Amino acid sequence: MINEKVYQSIFSELEGYLPEGWDKLIVYLEYGNGSYSFSFYVKADEKYIKCYDLPHISEDALAKSFAKIDKAVLKERDKEKESWSNMTMIVDSKGNMHTDFDYTDLSEGTYQFKKNWKKRYLT
Repeated sequence: MINEKVYQSIFSELEGYLPEGWDKLIVYLEYGNGSYSFSFYVKADEKYIKCYDLPHISEDALAKSFAKIDKAVLKERDKEKESWSNMTMIVDSKGNMHTDFDYTDLSEGTYQFKKNWKKRYLT
């Protein structure tokens, strides 16, 4: 679906935010009508920490990183016949990676979808 270089660029952009001893990185990218929403979670010490709760990281720095990721991802996403609404990328500290694409229409709201997403990926 997406060029392997894009996955690497996502990880490279977020790698600097990972705390020492991290075990798993879970990246969530969501696209809507003319907008996007990105976040990531890091598993360390058996618990997940949302990107905005990581110490010593500003929201401005995250916004800049997410804009760079958007630029890389959007080029690839636009090439597809049917665009996915959200993507989840999982990378562990051993270098294993897995990506899930979802085509759910989220235009009516995302509350329940995100609740189910958290149950699936953050447990």
